[in-house]
Amino acid sequence: MRKFLSAGCGWVTTGYLLVVVLGYVDYLTGDYSLLLFYLAPVSLVSWRGGRRGALLVSLLAGLARYVSDYYSHSALTFKPWQSLEDTALIVAVAFLVLVMKKLMTESLA
Repeated sequence: MRKFLSAGCGWVTTGYLLVVVLGYVDYLTGDYSLLLFYLAPVSLVSWRGGRRGALLVSLLAGLARYVSDYYSHSALTFKPWQSLEDTALIVAVAFLVLVMKKLMTESLA
């Protein structure tokens, strides 16, 4: 198990599962935004899972936000551009965490 998690694949899978659960909870809450909570699994995967995993999990988080907003709002209150902005924020945080990890590991070496 430890070898699986240290390979990065386990962190990405954990991030997928957390994002799916958050997407469902986001759907159940309706109008309350859980955008801040999506940043936790994205940051975790960015730190431990690498660049590809960070991009995949952040895009999945954006898709989960879009789907939960689409199904929990009426046609008059759903704003697709807001979901696009949320996705851009999530991807930006993922890459900021990647840059921060790179800078921290370079300064320690």
